[in-house]
Amino acid sequence: MTLPSNTELLSIGSVASATGLAVSAVRYYDELGIIDATTRVGGKRRFHPDVIGRVNFVQRCKEAGFSLEDAASLLDDTTGAWRGLVDEKLEELVEKQRRLTEMIAMLTEIRSCGCDVVSDCTFQSTNRVC
Repeated sequence: MTLPSNTELLSIGSVASATGLAVSAVRYYDELGIIDATTRVGGKRRFHPDVIGRVNFVQRCKEAGFSLEDAASLLDDTTGAWRGLVDEKLEELVEKQRRLTEMIAMLTEIRSCGCDVVSDCTFQSTNRVC
């Protein structure tokens, strides 16, 4: 792989801006080894543009409930152990999606049931709305 010239490398601020993270979070990811600075220019970290996709992937993993360690493992594991992490998380997310779908349906019914006070609604005792 050919490294980009220093003018193509991104500053830590540029990575932060492009990913919506604070500079301190980008620095933390670098310190943990989740991302790697390609070089330093004048003592300041410079990153390959590919780091943006990596950070975005890690952010999506965090949103799905993965730890930073698990997200890094998903990206870097060469033994295939990452598949177990994915299977476990998929099962968890499917269950969460099911519960969210039920809650959306319940809230939709509550919104249109006509009760003035939600606690008076019959869904409290029957899981159904009036």
